[in-house]
Amino acid sequence: MPSAETGVVGRRCGQWLIDRLIAFVPAFALLIVVFFAVLPDRSLWFLPGPLFLLGLLLGNLATDVWMPHRTGGRTPGMRLLGLRIVTEWGGTPSSARTCCVSCLQTVDGFAFGLAGLLVMAFSPRHQRVGDMVARTLVVRSAPSGRDHPGDSPRQQADRAHEQERL
Repeated sequence: MPSAETGVVGRRCGQWLIDRLIAFVPAFALLIVVFFAVLPDRSLWFLPGPLFLLGLLLGNLATDVWMPHRTGGRTPGMRLLGLRIVTEWGGTPSSARTCCVSCLQTVDGFAFGLAGLLVMAFSPRHQRVGDMVARTLVVRSAPSGRDHPGDSPRQQADRAHEQERL
């Protein structure tokens, strides 16, 4: 992939913030509800913290693994900012690949995300460590309304070329 297609470092930072907010807000709402629900009973005061962490984990898995699998390589933040995850050969990544990228966010998140930002800014194809291990790229893409979930960019180009011939 040419560097122009993968040169989306600023958009990826925005996408990461959007996706983290999408995962955080429901977990925080759960924390508040559970906190007030267990307030009268001191024996249950331990519940809000673990449930909040579970909500964060599930929210991040839904945002970073399930959504890209269901929408052809896009998280909600990617849909908003016109980005897509593809494999190095142009296909839609499997759930295992997106899970690998998600798990390696702990490496990229070192020093409050500075490690991932520096690796992404200075790698030739602007990949984070998780992207390099999973052999995926984040590229610019068409607006979400024109996408067909699960299609690779090549399949989309073939479909567009086929429609032009008709």
